[in-house]
Amino acid sequence: MNTVRYNSYLILILFVFVSCVSSNDTDTYRVLQVIDGDTVIIDHPKVDRVRYLGINTPEKLHPESPGDPFSAESTKFNKQLVLGKDVTLEIDEEKYDPYGRLLAYVFIDGKLVNEELVREGLARTFFIGPNRKYENRINKAQKEAQKSRKGLWGNPEKFKTPKENKDFLIKSYQARDYINDRVVVRGKISRMKKNSSKVLVLSIENDLDIVFFKDSLENFRFFRIDPVYDYIGKPVEVIGRVTMHRGSPQIVVSHPSVIRELN
Repeated sequence: MNTVRYNSYLILILFVFVSCVSSNDTDTYRVLQVIDGDTVIIDHPKVDRVRYLGINTPEKLHPESPGDPFSAESTKFNKQLVLGKDVTLEIDEEKYDPYGRLLAYVFIDGKLVNEELVREGLARTFFIGPNRKYENRINKAQKEAQKSRKGLWGNPEKFKTPKENKDFLIKSYQARDYINDRVVVRGKISRMKKNSSKVLVLSIENDLDIVFFKDSLENFRFFRIDPVYDYIGKPVEVIGRVTMHRGSPQIVVSHPSVIRELN
């Protein structure tokens, strides 16, 4: 192969490589619908649902699930930012989640939407696996929200749940009948079941485990809440999904917005 043809071949390979990277790493689409604070539908011909990377917003009320505090505000803010507009999507190491949604950082007018939701206190940082490109940036936004006491970092006594949540209220002894469902449970925290280096488990009337993973306890310490001392012996209301672990129903709790002491 002569030098001219070889150089032309290298240029062609480089062009194809750059084109593939560009098309795979960033693309621009119109947002057709906002599902909630961290999920939208775009005009993509094959994968229309996008899940924002690096954040987790409060669960939205819908006919089969109770809503978390600030879910409506998070959804509204997301709509204001992106609905009906062209956004640039940037992927990280993993392109799809187990539900087939495209995982992306979403940019509009030079702003990272994922970051803006966290800065307003309407989302919390949520990093799993290798998708951590903007971890420092989004973590910084959460610290700003905490310092300003915005949204999820404000006064817990003012956290409001949708009035429709009463339709999902169950007793703790009924939890086994609601595996994989999101529910609202009221009952007395009767005892501490486990306290290890990785997890704290409290029990509601020995019927339902309330699980606090140790990395989530930072969210409680921010509000000067110690679940052991502040919840044991107290009646509480918990919002969450019931799952089974070693034969016991449980709800994992990661923020004071989904567990509150009842008067």
